[in-house]
Amino acid sequence: MLDKAFLRKALLEKRGNIPSLLRRVKSRRILRKLSREPVFRGAEHVAFYYGIAPEVETNPFLKKLLKDKKLYLPRIGSKKSLALCRVSAIPQDLKNGVYNIMEPKTVCKKRSPAKMDIIIVPGVAFDRNGGRLGRGGGYYDRLLRKAKAV
Repeated sequence: MLDKAFLRKALLEKRGNIPSLLRRVKSRRILRKLSREPVFRGAEHVAFYYGIAPEVETNPFLKKLLKDKKLYLPRIGSKKSLALCRVSAIPQDLKNGVYNIMEPKTVCKKRSPAKMDIIIVPGVAFDRNGGRLGRGGGYYDRLLRKAKAV
């Protein structure tokens, strides 16, 4: 099995070489496909992430979600934890946070991961069994464990 750090570095480099126009096109395709999934369509409380380059560009999609979903974005808290906070307006409810990622302001209302209908997370890679390789901080791994606690 490949070392996770080596694999992460190689995949991030490969993803970073995707031209921005192609990334935008692929992002739209990914998010369009997601929006057609029955589990997503039926979800009321949706946790998502604010994509940063070279991740899937989520910002335009997030704005559309606000029309018919209750949207929650992560905010980094103490002890390397993520809190899911309700967002009603983009960019008004956001501020520049840790790692230069936009996150909800502290006044936004929190909701437990266990009470989300669906949680969409970023990843460097995913396997066919749903295994996820992230950036190495473990933030989303800890968040997803809380969602499964119920």
